[in-house]
This record gives sequence, structure tokens and C-alpha cells, in this order.
Amino acid sequence: MRCISKWFIPVIALSLLFTSCSKDKDEVTPGPSLADIEIGSGNNMTGYTGSDIHVEAQVTAPGTIANVQVTIQPASGTGWKFDSVYTAGFAGLKNAEFHKHIIIPAEAATGHYQLRLTVTDQRGQKKTHEAEIEIKTDPTLPTATGFEVGLNSDGSDLHLEAEIAATNKIAKVEVEIHGNWEKSVTYTDAAMVGQTAYHLHKHINISEAPAGHYHVHLNITDQKGKQKEFETHFDKP
Repeated sequence: MRCISKWFIPVIALSLLFTSCSKDKDEVTPGPSLADIEIGSGNNMTGYTGSDIHVEAQVTAPGTIANVQVTIQPASGTGWKFDSVYTAGFAGLKNAEFHKHIIIPAEAATGHYQLRLTVTDQRGQKKTHEAEIEIKTDPTLPTATGFEVGLNSDGSDLHLEAEIAATNKIAKVEVEIHGNWEKSVTYTDAAMVGQTAYHLHKHINISEAPAGHYHVHLNITDQKGKQKEFETHFDKP
């Protein structure tokens, strides 16, 4: 019996050790990830003073998302800086679409900037994507003034209006609605295409959209392919 006991005790110890290691390995939660990243219109990595630059990505975190952060700072020297942490619509989820439009001040210095997009999960694990963007000034970009949207009484129709202008003449106008529901519409009206100025007045059926907060993006493209995007939002009760 004594001989069996001496042999049996080390075996139990080894068994417990491997069980403990296996358990620790099983409990490791993969860190967050970022995919399908797009920065700027058509992923052109370019923003314009007095306008906005959109940042988009698919965010995944098996350990659930804590927050998403975007920072922008000059690649060298001094210039405009931006730092914002987003939790609403992300915290507690395992998967989410990150889509934000960051306003670049009209007085921002032009040049090259470093943009960092970081997702942090509830365990403190992080994933960061870094990109160099360029901020430019272009007075010939399309413009939109008086951009506004409004819902009818039963929430089925979204009224959209803006005064649009394009030095290089209008080619098309795209409207994108996103939130708990998404819809996009492209307009190439004969009365608008080829004009340098146009009063845009549209009605979009959103009867299928559930209640919630929505963003509306108005993207104007001119006949030289230059684009500029404008954003507003609304709540559907």
C-alpha cells in the first residue's frame, strides 16, 4: 500500500496542474478587433476644413465593448487636435458598426495628421488602427446650406431640404439614413444635374423604420468627382 501511495500522490498533483492550466487556457477571452475600416469618402484618407471626415468600422469584442475612441493629431508640429470616447450604442455589445462624422474646424491647419481608432473591451483589452490622413482646403467643393429634415405627424415620411451648390456643376446627390434601420437614396434629377445651384426638396418613406435616433448624411458629388458630405439627425418616436 505504501508503494502505491507514493506513486499515486505525484499523479494526482500532475493531474491537478494540467487541469488548472487547461481551465486557465479555456477562460482566455479573445481581444477586440476592427474590420472594414473606411476613413474619408471612399476611404480616401482626406478631410477638408470646414467640413467633416467620416470614420467607419465593424467592431467586434467577444469580451463585450467598453468604448470606442478616435484621436486625431498632427503628424508633426502643431495643429488641430481631436479626442473623443464613444460609449452610447457600443458599450455592452459584442458587435457594432462604428460610423461617425468628425467636424474639422474651418481654421484647422492643413497638412498630414495621425488618426487612431481604438476599441477597448470590458476586460481592458484594446485593438488600435492607425492611419495617416491629410486635411486640405478646397473652395470649389460642393456646399449645402439650410440642410434640415423633419417628420410628418405619423412618422412615416421624412422631409429633407437644402440649398446645394457646386462650382463644378452637380452630378448627383446621395442621402443615407442610418440608426436602428438604414436606407440610402441617390438622386440624379434632370433639373439638378449640370446645375451650379439647386433647391433640394425630397420626401423619403421611412414607415418601416423602428423608433430611435437616426443620422442623415447628404453627400453631394460634382462633375469632377469632388464630394462633400453634410450631416444632421432626427428622432422617430
